[in-house]
Amino acid sequence: MPVWETVIGLETHVQLRTLSKMFCGCSAAFGAPPNTNVCPVCLGLPGALPVPNEQALKLAVRAALALECTVHPRSIFARKNYFYPDLPKGYQISQFEQPLSTEGSVSYLSPERGIATASVESRRLQSYGCTSRRTPASRYTTGSRSRRRST
Repeated sequence: MPVWETVIGLETHVQLRTLSKMFCGCSAAFGAPPNTNVCPVCLGLPGALPVPNEQALKLAVRAALALECTVHPRSIFARKNYFYPDLPKGYQISQFEQPLSTEGSVSYLSPERGIATASVESRRLQSYGCTSRRTPASRYTTGSRSRRRST
């Protein structure tokens, strides 16, 4: 009889606490009216070049170190093109082929198991710009607005 091993995969998204978005200088403040914290980069206008948020990258490296990941000296951001109702640009800037860090883990003690430890492995930690946020549509709006933050 074969022995089965249970493997559970989770994809966890974290919002970094920065004052501006991931790829531009627009405010990441929560609660602003729709479509106010936007610029040519946010909207994906031709000729607008995104620049990674230095503070967001520092926080991402800090998270990678806390997860005991291998932080790579080089990572690449690329466009991921797809249609989604709250993605007005038609693409998302993300990391996949060369992420910020890989192969981390977190160990913790289990109250139910006493001093036994379990390990949670982390395959990758990557930074990316979020899509816009959907809000309930009124008769005057489309229901999509540019997101207040980027991760």
